[in-house]
Amino acid sequence: MTSTQTHVRASAPAALWTASTAAAADRYTIDVLGMPSSVLIERAALCVSAEVERLAEAAGAAQILILVGPGNNGGDGLAVARQLHGRGREVIAVVVGERHNAAVAAQLALARAHGVKIVTQLPKPSARATIIVDALLGTGSRGAPRGAVGEALQWLGELVEELGRERVHVVAVDLPSGVDVDSGAVAGAVATAALTVTFQRSKPGLHLTPARDHIGELVVAEIGLVAKVEAAEQREPVELIDLIEPGWVAARLARLPSAAHKGRRGHVGVIGGGGGTPGAAILAATAAMRSGAGLATLAPNDADLRRALIELRPELMLADPDDAWVIPQADALVVGPGLVDPDQRALDHLHHTDARPMVWDASGLDEYAGEPGAGPRVVTPHPGEAARMLARLDPGAGWDNARVQADRRLAAQRLAALTGAVVVLKGEGTLVSQATSSQMRLAICTRGGPALATAGSGDVLAGVIAALLARGLDSWSAACVGVDLHAGAGDRLREDGTLAMDIAEMLPTAFSEAAAGHSSMRWPAWVRG
Repeated sequence: MTSTQTHVRASAPAALWTASTAAAADRYTIDVLGMPSSVLIERAALCVSAEVERLAEAAGAAQILILVGPGNNGGDGLAVARQLHGRGREVIAVVVGERHNAAVAAQLALARAHGVKIVTQLPKPSARATIIVDALLGTGSRGAPRGAVGEALQWLGELVEELGRERVHVVAVDLPSGVDVDSGAVAGAVATAALTVTFQRSKPGLHLTPARDHIGELVVAEIGLVAKVEAAEQREPVELIDLIEPGWVAARLARLPSAAHKGRRGHVGVIGGGGGTPGAAILAATAAMRSGAGLATLAPNDADLRRALIELRPELMLADPDDAWVIPQADALVVGPGLVDPDQRALDHLHHTDARPMVWDASGLDEYAGEPGAGPRVVTPHPGEAARMLARLDPGAGWDNARVQADRRLAAQRLAALTGAVVVLKGEGTLVSQATSSQMRLAICTRGGPALATAGSGDVLAGVIAALLARGLDSWSAACVGVDLHAGAGDRLREDGTLAMDIAEMLPTAFSEAAAGHSSMRWPAWVRG
């Protein structure tokens, strides 16, 4: 039996830990429960060693270099070097920098006693395939890597560029060095891993843009840490961060009421689709019906457009132009796709007096009021729209598109706090956020790829969420489930040449797969060390 076979692999838990939660768990497990830190290091290293051996066998890699940083992450790396050396692997531990903490010193003594080859200069790997273990920086690091660690990361990047990823395979311990564990920001040099092994729970930054492109395969290793947030570290509101979990989505879909009559399957109205941009409203309405809504109504006031709609999509209904800003027969509304010359007064009245659930998207976001509405509201900005909303609602805070993309988590949470709405911040690793007086909730979608980056994709998403609202889901559930279904539909399509209507037409298949609990290829594995 190989070492990798002793680890049980399953789907990792959905709950995520921030850096502060992970640090509090360390303290509680060691200081209160009495678990020696050396035991935790050994368990963590055993999990990493097993994953390194699995990758080494798959890649045909004989040589293993361990980059050892100055902190606890470096201690883990030295324990990995000792374990792999004991299993007969060709291992070199490279101690980066002159300073290191007590954990590194203790593990360095053990490694030397066991005969591990230890050097202080960055070597040139052999011509054979090589695995490089990144044990430079852990979850406590912030900002761009500096000094010897920054130089080591620069060396690593140049090496990968020179030899190629088919010969150099990077395994990151806890997270790739240079990645901010909470925000997913990348401030400078960064390790791009083929495999990341993080401990006890996954972390938000591992699933957020731009860091998610540097994570590779993600494994969560259970090593015996116990989370107990200390009173001094509790924040108000309490912060809950999760991945959108397949079983959770399936359970919400199972709650949707069955209805044989179209009138009982929910009616979605779309306010938008003016001259020059009619397609956005058509996409939203079509997506709503493909998501199970029994009826969908548009209210364009252009006579030629109304005739074209009847020919293009005869299943869609047309409201009287006098009802264009209300669509009274609808159970839920989408406000904004293709909206031209918006009536600010009518939209403000709608937001503040109409208790029906609504999805505000596209042009409607520029008109969205900065306070809670009369009923459930979901706003679905892309980064540029989020930046404009934040600049308008939080003036002086320096919000622009670059800042939103650099810290998507903060942007989504801030926008939720300012609007009182459930916020869907679109993009790779779409975020759903909600702020209440008692808690701040954040959910991250692991699904969805480049196929979704096409004109009209966001209109489809708005229609999906509106259909789920019309069918009876609460705003948080509708947003999370809608994001997951939309991403699942996109994952079944080719990256090149996909049209937004292709995503809409793939929704019934995505619903069927989600109802069965199918997971994402990006969902992390879970091993018990």
